[in-house]
Amino acid sequence: MNKIYSLVILSVLVISFSRCTKETIDENGDATVVVDSVYYDTDIKPIVETNCTGCHSGSSPSAGINLSTYQVVKFQTVSGNLIESINSSSSPMPLGGLMSADNRGAFDKWLTDGTPETK
Repeated sequence: MNKIYSLVILSVLVISFSRCTKETIDENGDATVVVDSVYYDTDIKPIVETNCTGCHSGSSPSAGINLSTYQVVKFQTVSGNLIESINSSSSPMPLGGLMSADNRGAFDKWLTDGTPETK
């Protein structure tokens, strides 16, 4: 009986932990888990518009990087430049300080999901 009970518990644990998740640790050591798929149009674009395009858009964007299109945001994310910038504690982007762990985790999950544009 104990073997059957142990097997049931083990099966439940394996199923529980098999969901696709991404965990990000913020500057306070708090963990945020992103489970759902992340898409540019519905998830990433609003974060970029709120935190990035104030400086990185228009005819002379900061550092020559215009983050107002899917293609550029995807390229900067896949190359690692954007992920590195938003996670830098010494020189964070945006300049005002690190974005929330939820927002930074969304970029990590979007990259893991293959940077899809729309659902």
